[in-house]
Amino acid sequence: MQTYRVLLENVPEHSGTYRVIVNEMLERVNTAPVRITYKEQEQEDYCTFLFQSWCEEEYDAQTIEWARAFVALTLAEWVTQVKEADIMQEMAADLLAAEQLEEEWGEILPYIERMCQEIEQDGRELLAATTRKANVYRKAFLYLEQERTINVLGFIRFRLQEHWNELFELVESGIDEYLEDKQYQEFVELLRYFIAVQEVKQEVVHVVPSVDKPFHLYDKQGDRLWLEQLDSVLSMDEQKCRDEDYLVSALVTLAPESIVLHMAGDRPGLAQTIRSIFDSRLITCHSCSLCIGQRRVLDGNNPSPL
Repeated sequence: MQTYRVLLENVPEHSGTYRVIVNEMLERVNTAPVRITYKEQEQEDYCTFLFQSWCEEEYDAQTIEWARAFVALTLAEWVTQVKEADIMQEMAADLLAAEQLEEEWGEILPYIERMCQEIEQDGRELLAATTRKANVYRKAFLYLEQERTINVLGFIRFRLQEHWNELFELVESGIDEYLEDKQYQEFVELLRYFIAVQEVKQEVVHVVPSVDKPFHLYDKQGDRLWLEQLDSVLSMDEQKCRDEDYLVSALVTLAPESIVLHMAGDRPGLAQTIRSIFDSRLITCHSCSLCIGQRRVLDGNNPSPL
């Protein structure tokens, strides 16, 4: 028989959630031929979960670790479900107080939650929450190799510092992303106002993606529009990540009555950016000779509105 003790703070919400997790695990995880049971013991400061296991046949190299793995799995689930949420809110509260953003918590929370759920690494999307849970499981499993009793509060405080440092960085990143979006939206609103009161300078501007430069611009007659300053900036390799910003600047300068974005299906993000600023002035084109053949032949008279 193997025995493990899990000591939780005597907080009804904490012990109640852990109980639910344990019971769900017992129903969902097949540990046969190892059988695992538990009982609870309440003390003044702690609620103790006493796990006992035995094997219906002689233990082997795999089954000898199943009870330890089961307890470690329940702890990893509880930490990510309960403690992460509590600590994340504490971290966020401190950061928001420093930035005087407490009243915007409801708007910021989705950014933090999204940041904590998904990360991108080597071109692949990984579930950050799953990765963190696996790290907690590994640390709990290693801890229970030496100890049969685990004080969860002490384990969280002293064994999971890297885990909380990572979570803090994600919370910071979520707040930073919110602030960047907020600043961008304020800038867009300013541009929209400026465009609304600006005098129209071009009836139509055609935006044509190109292979040698990010974009070529043409007027209603199909004549190339040359903006010397913009052209020099767009030819710089180090500025490619900001091409769309410079295109928007060019369009604001040209003040067109309408904008035709060619090969729009290849640049959905660009179409969304232009529409967010110029609204109904944008027409997306997918089926002119330029769009279909991807040639540099401009058919400005036949845009296909979306």
